[in-house]
Amino acid sequence: MTVNNEGNALRHLCREIAEDSRIVAICLYGSRAGGYARPDSDFDVVLVLERFSEGVSFHRREIGQVYAAVLVVDRELFELDMKKGYLGEFICARLLSPYIALENSGFLKEMEIQAKKRIVQEELRDLIIEYRRISHGLIVDPTYFALSRLRKRARYYPAVLHSYTNMLREDLRRDSLSSILGGYQTALQDLHETGLVRFENGMVRLQERFIDKTLSRGSFERVVNVMETSRRTFRSYLAYGRSRIGGVEVILDELGSVLRKAPQYDSHEDKPEDPKNHLYLQTSAGMVNLNERSSVVDVALKLRPGAKVTITPLAGVLNDVYLVSVGQEQLVAKRYTDWVNLKWFTINLVTLGTKKFSVMGKSRLANEYGMNRILSEEGIPVPEIVHVSIPHRMLLERYVEGENVANLVKLACSSDQLSAREYGLAIDVGKAMAKIHSVGVTVGDSKPENFLLSSDGKVYSLDLEQAARKGDKAWDLSEFLFYSGHYSPLMTQGLSQLVDGFIEGYLKTGEPNALRRAAGINYIKVFSIWTAPPVIFGIADRLRKI
Repeated sequence: MTVNNEGNALRHLCREIAEDSRIVAICLYGSRAGGYARPDSDFDVVLVLERFSEGVSFHRREIGQVYAAVLVVDRELFELDMKKGYLGEFICARLLSPYIALENSGFLKEMEIQAKKRIVQEELRDLIIEYRRISHGLIVDPTYFALSRLRKRARYYPAVLHSYTNMLREDLRRDSLSSILGGYQTALQDLHETGLVRFENGMVRLQERFIDKTLSRGSFERVVNVMETSRRTFRSYLAYGRSRIGGVEVILDELGSVLRKAPQYDSHEDKPEDPKNHLYLQTSAGMVNLNERSSVVDVALKLRPGAKVTITPLAGVLNDVYLVSVGQEQLVAKRYTDWVNLKWFTINLVTLGTKKFSVMGKSRLANEYGMNRILSEEGIPVPEIVHVSIPHRMLLERYVEGENVANLVKLACSSDQLSAREYGLAIDVGKAMAKIHSVGVTVGDSKPENFLLSSDGKVYSLDLEQAARKGDKAWDLSEFLFYSGHYSPLMTQGLSQLVDGFIEGYLKTGEPNALRRAAGINYIKVFSIWTAPPVIFGIADRLRKI
């Protein structure tokens, strides 16, 4: 049987089932609509009725030599499931795959777009919650939305896995995705106009305000995410049970089947394509796939084919840090390990109530990458990221030539007088800190060792793994100044000049109140462990007088 010569028969059957109820829409879905049906496959149909008292019901009727499986749904329930997932997407899922409208195509298309607009927002929120600040550089191929939703549906409703696999097999994949993606493209255009996303060369980028709003909800978003998934799954099975004879027994049988099959899902031979193959991260060398697993040497050779590659460990106590030489070019590779040693437990304990440090490698990589992207786009000097690997928790940056600011601090601590050049450099560091704060970013770990004076006169921020949006500016200032003081047992004239120069530079565009707050007792108590009391007092006195 074909859809063309059976269309009228299906409409006639639907009119019989509807009886006196008004038909709102009819569509064909499943294997017959997707082009992978066997000769004896059912015709799967959704019939939407106005004021259908049963809400949802299922009918299986003979039509020719095969059967038609008709899912009847009340219009209001249909719209609620499409717009809000009210039935756990039990009905909505049928229109996320290829379907053929047999009655009222305009209504069906409108509902499909409404559903996909909601789904895109939910999928983007899930990505932000999972990847956090990495989201600032995330580039999404629209195919991701289609595959991710299909994969999630298959995970919690294994019966559809075989259908999805057939729909995306090599000979049907192009047509299937073309049919599915049309609605997603329209939905994305609507979201672009509302300012949630933007398009770049056919790809989707998240707007900063959408990322910040989602992350500001913190752990609440994670809890809601889990609860919503569980609720939607249960409602889907509840709707399934209501639509069939057997009710509660059907629901229990189906949920039992899911629990039995769930452990086998990830090793299933029909395991659907990983949607993350369609997620990318922006680097200075181009886009990198989120699932990229290349080694440092592989990446280096892609940048400079045939060049000699040497890798030398650098002084990275907390991360594995390496200098990578590729021919005449130098790169820095960082691998973000979890900090589980006593030292970082102690530091978090000491700073309790003042500053909390991220210790998990994934979180620190997310901060480093995301804050680097933000500052780079604002024109603030940061090392260029040429490669990032989420699976390996690894970042590859271009090496920046220059002098570490810690050397300037050590010189000041041992000097009675700074030269005009050295005083000017202290001003530059203060101005650089103020510039970072002016775009709503705080460094988090702002000790002098994490800044570099480049050979072309710029101040680079080298370590952003503790950086944050709308963090504590006073902490950044107190750490830089009070930690600088630990190099000297006394408040030398050179150190006084360094502090004065830094303050002068920061006040060019920075907030005076942030400097005054940096002298607060909650900050002083943290650094009194490392820095001598006379130095703490001398720096704090200068800050309070601002």
